Formats: sequence, C-alpha cells, structure tokens
Amino acid sequence: VAYITTMLSSDILNALARVRLISETDELTGVFNVRAFNALAEQEFKLAARYGRNLSLMMIDSDNLKPVNDTYGHEAGDKLIRAVVAGVRASIKSSDFVARYGGDEFVCVFPGAAAAAAAGIGERIRKTIADAPLEIDGKRVPLSVSIGVASYPLHGDQLEVVARNADKALYLSKSAGRNRVTTYATP
Repeated sequence: VAYITTMLSSDILNALARVRLISETDELTGVFNVRAFNALAEQEFKLAARYGRNLSLMMIDSDNLKPVNDTYGHEAGDKLIRAVVAGVRASIKSSDFVARYGGDEFVCVFPGAAAAAAAGIGERIRKTIADAPLEIDGKRVPLSVSIGVASYPLHGDQLEVVARNADKALYLSKSAGRNRVTTYATP
C-alpha cells in the first residue's frame, strides 16, 4: 500500500507540474505566455523597485509575418515565429526572459539592465534575426523585427507605464521604416 501511495503521489506531482508548464508556456514557441509573463514581470518589477535597480522591458514585433502568411501559408508563418524566438533566445542571458505577447509580438524583461544596455541587446537580437533568413519552398525569405525599449525608473514608475512606453517605442520603430531598435524618449 505504501509503495502504491508513493507511486500515485509521484504521478500526481508530475501531472501537476505538467499542467503548470502547459498553462504557462506558448504551445508554438515554448516560451512563456502572457499569463506567465504578467506574473514574472510583476515580481521582477517589485524587486527592482524594492532594491532600487533598473529593469528594462522590450517589445519585439516581426516585420514579415503577414507577407509570409499571404505568400507561403500559415505553416511558414509559424516557422517565422519560431525563428524569431530562436533569435531572441540566442541573444539573451538566462536571467532574462521572453514571452509571446500575442501573434508575432514578443516581450522581454531584463532585470538590472538600464535602457542603453537593453537597447544594445535589442540590436543584437535584431541583427541575429536579420542574419538568418528563412528557407521556405527552396527560397531564402529575409526576416526582420522592430523593437521598442523602455526601462524603470527612467521611463515609468509602474510596470504598466513602462510596458506602454516600450510599446510606443516599438511603433516608432515600425513607423521609421522597421528593422530597428528604438528606446522610448521621455517627452
């Protein structure tokens, strides 16, 4: 009976861990989903505020998803999304984290990083992705991303404000021609 109870409790713990993993990760990319991002970002933001540390947030958006989907189909679009994630993961430290924010938009948190450092990481991400075109139907399809960066405390004293300002910087990157990194400029 003790053996069976031990085995059952082990199976239950494994199942609970699997359910938690599924509920926190994006199925297509394997990175955190928005729900997990919100909890982790809030925790990191509280630590930054408590200890007077910088924290930067980066919004990343693919410049190519719609044309790739329209030309090659949604399977190719999924391949593009996974390629963007691979480029991001190859460019960040293990203490940083990335989440799929929606569609082809991603968000990264850089604990302890000021805006200038995060912008440097953003440039590395941008270049890594641009240097790795997709192979679709025997064709090399160029990739690019637009990136916006904002940081605490320079660009806001609340997580929502910093996120909104990173999003504004992202749209400045898009409107300025795409395939670039923009740091939010305080008005």
